[in-house]
Amino acid sequence: MKILGIDPGTVSFDLCLLEDREVRYEESMPSSVVAERPEDMAEKCLTLKPDVIIAPSGYGLPNRRLSEVTEREMFELTLVREGESVPVLDGMKKFFAIVGEAGLEILFLPGVIQLPTVPRWRKFNKIDMGTADKMCIGALSVEMVSQKKGASYSEVNHIVVELGGGYNGLITIEEGRIVNGIGGTLFPGPSFMNAGAMDGEIAYLLGGFEKNLLFQGGASYLTGSESLPIEAFTGESYPEAFNAFVEGILFAVCSQQAVLESREVYLSGRLTRYEDIYSAVKVSLEKLGYVVSLLPVLSNRSKAAAQGYAMVGNGLCGGCYEPLVKYMMIDKAKGSVTDYVYWRERI
Repeated sequence: MKILGIDPGTVSFDLCLLEDREVRYEESMPSSVVAERPEDMAEKCLTLKPDVIIAPSGYGLPNRRLSEVTEREMFELTLVREGESVPVLDGMKKFFAIVGEAGLEILFLPGVIQLPTVPRWRKFNKIDMGTADKMCIGALSVEMVSQKKGASYSEVNHIVVELGGGYNGLITIEEGRIVNGIGGTLFPGPSFMNAGAMDGEIAYLLGGFEKNLLFQGGASYLTGSESLPIEAFTGESYPEAFNAFVEGILFAVCSQQAVLESREVYLSGRLTRYEDIYSAVKVSLEKLGYVVSLLPVLSNRSKAAAQGYAMVGNGLCGGCYEPLVKYMMIDKAKGSVTDYVYWRERI
């Protein structure tokens, strides 16, 4: 069984073709290319001839095939209001149309908030507890750490922190299941691109709130350079922005002591490739008593999320990772990402 996972990152889209447990193909392409020429990614997918494509799933749908997706659900994948446009999200819609017309089976995965393993009370007035790619990173972490330790899924307890090119995120794993998550737009501090959790009064004073504001205000913007290269982002060069970035991660991780005793943390994401950033986060967490490692992955070529997409897709389609998916109850995901919002009727 060949499953193609596609991770829709802010900086790049990563493809990972998994045949049973073997990675057969990997590629990374700039998100700008997907925005401008989605047909290029579609052609690549068709050439690979997968049995199933696990599509970029945004905020998440409960294991839905493309042919089953309603107009409302298509909106909920991206949450872009009519009349607004985000180029890369527009490109994704064109990609879906192309591969859908080609007759390939396409499956969308849930986000963290749709998992039954997350208690209902933790979901109230939230949407972004972790997009589908963060959920997949959580699933990958359970499988890989279980293998690494020679432990059962029920013995896996840790936190995964994703340091992406645009957003940070956190997934909490208790006894091998996702029990909590903090998405990029709820993160208690700036990511590299996104501002993180926003003061409600700021949102109010901004008046009309456009989608593109969610791609602004992060640590790179706080340096005064919107186009700052990641390699130039260091504590020495930009101490205040850098401290805000690192401290936000500490706030996020330490907050999970309310729900998890484990002090084990795995770091993942594009920014972990940069030693100045990775070392600063690792050392800061270790000073607080955490044991910090890089997330073990299937391959170092594609992003963890793309591998997780393929792994979860394999399990949902009855492949070798079916025990993982069933244990984590990903196959039992249900509902809409807006189900727990008090003002749902206004959305």
